Amino acid sequence: MSMRKFLSLMFAMLTVVTIACGGGKEAADVEDEGEDDGEEIVATATSSETTAVIAAPAAVSADAATIVGTAKLEGAPSKMGAISMGADPACQAQHSAPMMAQDVVAGAAGELANVLVYVKNAPGSFPVPSVAATLDQKGCQYFPHVSAIQVGQTLEIKNSDPTLHNVHALAKVNKEFNEGQPVQGMVSKKVFDKPEEVIKFKCDVHGWMNSYMAVLPHPFHGVSNTGGSFTIANLPPGTYTLVGWHEKFGKQEQQVTVGAKESKPVTFTFKAS
Repeated sequence: MSMRKFLSLMFAMLTVVTIACGGGKEAADVEDEGEDDGEEIVATATSSETTAVIAAPAAVSADAATIVGTAKLEGAPSKMGAISMGADPACQAQHSAPMMAQDVVAGAAGELANVLVYVKNAPGSFPVPSVAATLDQKGCQYFPHVSAIQVGQTLEIKNSDPTLHNVHALAKVNKEFNEGQPVQGMVSKKVFDKPEEVIKFKCDVHGWMNSYMAVLPHPFHGVSNTGGSFTIANLPPGTYTLVGWHEKFGKQEQQVTVGAKESKPVTFTFKAS
């Protein structure tokens, strides 16, 4: 056999081995990747990732209504006592006058603050706010005292005081947590992934410190100010159940119907106990 015939035979054998080992399949795969058969490519999370199915958010109606509400207290409330902060000089040094308990904050005409009002049966799903909610510890008190956050929204818990605080969230539906913040300026970030009517926050170091926060699946809520006023905006026209909650006087519900672009007055009246 001549050298030329021998080399030709060896080349043919190498070609057969290459195809058998997958060289042909690799080429075919490259050709398949270049084809567009019109099918959508869906990414699948690995076992170390969590995939959440999120419904498309409901659009805010151009005819959205507003609830302009008032919270009132009927009768004279029990007088709130002064908070004794002497156990922690860093707390006491921040106040020139005694601080009063925040259980009942009412004006002379019965204007009731810190009443949480929210829609119980909001329709659709709503995008999670990109701006974080804040719970601040300042002057050895929580600010705000009553608030609401949306499911999935970031909560930033800040220690603005030059003393140790211990943030204890007494959640029942969501995960309870208990964290110390020993350094001024510390910020902890939390996210609640389930609706929960009200979560109580307390400081295990300073027993007088407490705050209340609702976790809602929508943005339709408000908290009454010291004038007893609250607002719920961008509400699509319809009939809703409103819930009014106060830490001492409990919970009430009432039906309200709002029309297109209507500004609807609503009053929640609680009786002093």
